[in-house]
Amino acid sequence: MALLSNMSAACVITHMKSIFARHGIPQIVYSDNGPCYSCREFQLFAQEYDFKHVTSSPLYPQSNGKAEKGVHIVKRLLKKARDSKADPYLALLSYRASPLEHGKSPAELLMGRQLRTTLPYITTKKHKQVKDKMKQLQKRQKVNYDKSSKSLKPLAPNGTVRVEDANIWTKKATVLEEVNPRSYNVKTEDGLILRRNRRSLLRTQETMRSQDGQCEDKDNKTPEPTSPAKDSVEQSDQPPVLRRSGRTVKPPDRLNL
Repeated sequence: MALLSNMSAACVITHMKSIFARHGIPQIVYSDNGPCYSCREFQLFAQEYDFKHVTSSPLYPQSNGKAEKGVHIVKRLLKKARDSKADPYLALLSYRASPLEHGKSPAELLMGRQLRTTLPYITTKKHKQVKDKMKQLQKRQKVNYDKSSKSLKPLAPNGTVRVEDANIWTKKATVLEEVNPRSYNVKTEDGLILRRNRRSLLRTQETMRSQDGQCEDKDNKTPEPTSPAKDSVEQSDQPPVLRRSGRTVKPPDRLNL
């Protein structure tokens, strides 16, 4: 964690270099689509330090859930430390030394040793009992959550979908490609290319309308040729076209009163 003076790309890259110098360069860096990450300067930084940069789906923070959860936890710790007038660094130390589900703390996973804190610690036997209870609680939470959830089917290229916008599904779009797991690039009717998560795309059987106002056939079927007899029948049903004669009309010699 680093205290940023501003949100520019240069400031973010400088602090990331400092973190990489202490802990090493990761293979993959996950981030949102903020201006400091979606610029040319950060792309060159990723190429120079040889790591893969993966961004989350726009307007869908859940796809970057680990980073969002980490930010939420740190903000809550700092707020509680400020409200209780406690040392924020001790709060961060306690969080980093707290054991996770598998029994090891984040600091122990990173440094290979336990950190000494001001908090009391429990024995290994007591810790195992607490760990088993937490696992049972998480299993019950997962079962309850899965009752009302289901996995969405992937979208095929060139398929027609509806795009969610402020909880309404008014925009129609065509699926271009899957850029990340459950994240797609789509092209709307007015030619805009958007990136949305799978949960923001609703599969539909509608046809797309191109920019020239014509409907695009979803199956790209060619029209069947019509026979001459069929054309003559269709033409006979239409009313005859009246034509003006080209003959000149002679005016009368005198007028009848």
